[in-house]
Amino acid sequence: MEYTELADYPLPGGTLTAWVPEATPDAWSDDDRRLSYMHVEHANRAAAEGDAWYSQWIGTAFMIHRPLDGDALAQTMMRWYARHEAFRTSVTDGGSGEPRRITLSADAVSVSRRPMGTDLGSTEVFERINEYFNTTVSPLTWPHCVAVTVELRDRDDAFLLVFAADHTVMDAYTQVFAIKELTAIYESVVSGEPDGLADFGSYVDFSDAERALGDQIRDSDDAVAGWSRFFAAADPESTQPTPMPRFPITLPVDTAEKPTIVAERTPERGFQATLSSWLLDASETAAFNALCKDAGANMQAGIYTALSMAAARLSGSGDLRFINPIHTRSELQWGEAAGWFVGIIPVHLRTQGATTFREAIGPIAASAAEYKRVGAAPFAPIADLIGGDTTPPGLVVSYIDLRHAEGADEWEPRNARVLRSSTRNADEVYFWINRVPAGTNISSRFPTGPQADTVHRFISTFHQILKTVIADGDLAYDAPVLDSTNAP
Repeated sequence: MEYTELADYPLPGGTLTAWVPEATPDAWSDDDRRLSYMHVEHANRAAAEGDAWYSQWIGTAFMIHRPLDGDALAQTMMRWYARHEAFRTSVTDGGSGEPRRITLSADAVSVSRRPMGTDLGSTEVFERINEYFNTTVSPLTWPHCVAVTVELRDRDDAFLLVFAADHTVMDAYTQVFAIKELTAIYESVVSGEPDGLADFGSYVDFSDAERALGDQIRDSDDAVAGWSRFFAAADPESTQPTPMPRFPITLPVDTAEKPTIVAERTPERGFQATLSSWLLDASETAAFNALCKDAGANMQAGIYTALSMAAARLSGSGDLRFINPIHTRSELQWGEAAGWFVGIIPVHLRTQGATTFREAIGPIAASAAEYKRVGAAPFAPIADLIGGDTTPPGLVVSYIDLRHAEGADEWEPRNARVLRSSTRNADEVYFWINRVPAGTNISSRFPTGPQADTVHRFISTFHQILKTVIADGDLAYDAPVLDSTNAP
């Protein structure tokens, strides 16, 4: 399963319908449970941007292999909103500089259908869904999660469901879990049988608990010391000179060597470039994983080592600093609850003088784990304590193994894909590297202009390092790997 923008997903033509959650104004209740730190930041940023807030959502698309029954789908969406309090909470101006929470009860949400067009072509379907999501989803206005269906022109035994949500109520795991969850609920409504889904806790409770934890953080805590040490380790003379990591400064390159992985689509003006590419198929992934284990580490350490080698090849240094998002589902009750269960940790990869992949994977694994424990504490109160450079990170790397997610074996036949909106151009590079049953995929967003070529070259070099290590069993840090003859 890939992670792409909606424009890169092969939407079918057909009949488009929105399924809109509704609640009466008097159904809302004040809620003393505090918003998470990221929820506050996100809502305040949206308030500051005002009407400029646009195209900021995440979501999922997948097929349900049953005929579309409108009443059944409306009931499905109502049950989904009832299951997750995160979808039934919103914000209002508290008058004290921080938005306050308001919440709906589980039975307060109804769902109505809104026709959006019949017999539409694929492009029309995309344009209408994209504009609907871009203009509807916001951290300031409820609903914060909306869905549409596409009834296909050429078959009536299946339909496409696409939903989008504001990040304040959804993370990547929620995007993935929802495929199984919504399908199970729909089949339950149609058949009258139980859905078999387990119950989980509320992200609203988690958020309040996170704030209570943040209130207890002091400048003597280990997490504060860890972040301070990470920022202090920034070397102004290095390829990543700022305390908050940015994409490495690269050396001049031989322009004859063409990147082999490039963005296939020119983004709209003012938005970042994006790409998704399969790095390894399932058998290659298994071979790489086995090699990493044989070298005394795991596949994540191997991925990090290959990233370090790409940095060494293009910037002259294998030391690489980035921010790593991590899930904060630390208790069973948060297991499949919908919400933004995400923290961050700093990562500073160091090779300790290693000259080959196999030599480096051990030191890389050790350095990657150095700051792992700081993720138990929310970053916002730590940033307030230490000050300094706490600007948004310029290099973010995520590695997730999703092979064992329930229903993963059905993602391909159901054309499932996790989605993100287009992102306005900014000096930041994101790599999402996902291991799924079909293999290993990289998704990325990055600035347009000259830096786009640098990112293309970095990803292409990273890809060739992985392939070479699998083929040869090892690779020297200074070995050239980008072959211009493989250019598209």
